[in-house]
Amino acid sequence: MSFAGARTRKRDVSFWRRWFPVLLGLLILLLAPVIARAQTQVTLAWTAPGDDGNIGTAVVYAMRYSTSPITAANWDQAAAVPGVPAPQTAGTRQTVGVSGLVEGTTYYFAIRSQDDAGNWSPLSNVLVWTWVFDTAPPAAPSGLVAAREGNDVRVRWSPNSEPDVAGYMVYRAETPSSGPSRITGTLISGTEFLDTSVPPAERVWYEISAVDESGNESPHSSTFAVTLVAEVTDWVLEVGYPNPSSVNAPVTIPVTVPVSGAAGAVLDIVDSGGHRIRRIDLSGVGTGPQGVAWDGRNDAARIVAPGVYRAWLIAGDTRRTVRLVRVP
Repeated sequence: MSFAGARTRKRDVSFWRRWFPVLLGLLILLLAPVIARAQTQVTLAWTAPGDDGNIGTAVVYAMRYSTSPITAANWDQAAAVPGVPAPQTAGTRQTVGVSGLVEGTTYYFAIRSQDDAGNWSPLSNVLVWTWVFDTAPPAAPSGLVAAREGNDVRVRWSPNSEPDVAGYMVYRAETPSSGPSRITGTLISGTEFLDTSVPPAERVWYEISAVDESGNESPHSSTFAVTLVAEVTDWVLEVGYPNPSSVNAPVTIPVTVPVSGAAGAVLDIVDSGGHRIRRIDLSGVGTGPQGVAWDGRNDAARIVAPGVYRAWLIAGDTRRTVRLVRVP
């Protein structure tokens, strides 16, 4: 009996040794769709806003998703996305992976941010994920124009024709050679933007890009320049400051350079006897209001004596002069 029992156990062991790999393989095949489905993930990307508009860093994000469109009214009913990173400096591109999604099911995603005063932002654009991978960006926006409105600049452009355009981003440069920087923290849903943070410059340059619901950004539009100060067509020379000024301190002489430029222009400092003691080349000075500094030295780099001097602006046929007083 004990022997028979031993033969029976041996037969049972042999059976499992023979069939276990096959059964395990079948089990893995059966579980494969479940494993794959559980690991299905999409990566969401967005541009960090600031704590105060486009400035600083927000305190925290709240991101939610749902199988029905998300609105401000049903925001609390949508599921929270776990693992959302902390906000980075405004303008930083951030991402998060969302796993456990069911392939073929349409999902809606939205995000909000909170500032250090506890204020929550409005809802972002609602991203619709349909498992169709869209990697084609929209076309560059067209019809860009901009004009001053008091101290601000109103920027307008034509709408893109793509049906999945989620909004637009506005860029601004302060010099023609510098790269433009994005000045909108969130997507602009319309086709105009009022720039209320215009820098103190003579001219600024604007560009627009379009962003679709998949986060693809278009090439930038053509550039549009806006002149912020009235174009000066003639030279202006103003009284220096301080005036009188100490012989041991520089004096600043305000000069306005016309749009034609300062090529060949000079500023001559002349003493009371009419002798030129210093020549300052203005050729490299930009257009518009400028401050030209005279350090109180002559062409030999020596400090001049106290007294009355005149600054003569000479540019082509133009002659302008102002009186300078230097005191001990």
